[in-house]
Amino acid sequence: MSVLSRKAFVHQPHGLSTAAASRPTLRARMAAMLALWRGRVEARRYLAALDARSLRDAGISPAAAAYECGKPFWQKMGTLR
Repeated sequence: MSVLSRKAFVHQPHGLSTAAASRPTLRARMAAMLALWRGRVEARRYLAALDARSLRDAGISPAAAAYECGKPFWQKMGTLR
């Protein structure tokens, strides 16, 4: 082990452990959750705007698309098959 790698291994910024330093803050977790929810809303709106031919080309049944579009934003996207 070289001196430089030993210093990098031993040194911990501000006396925090690596587990505590890598944990995202509440604000970061909330921002990530809101971005995820926004993405689900946009994906479902896009899916609702597709016509029957586009759905058929993608291999998605109209019933599966309608079911998925009816879900609230906090639920995960389904498989659409």
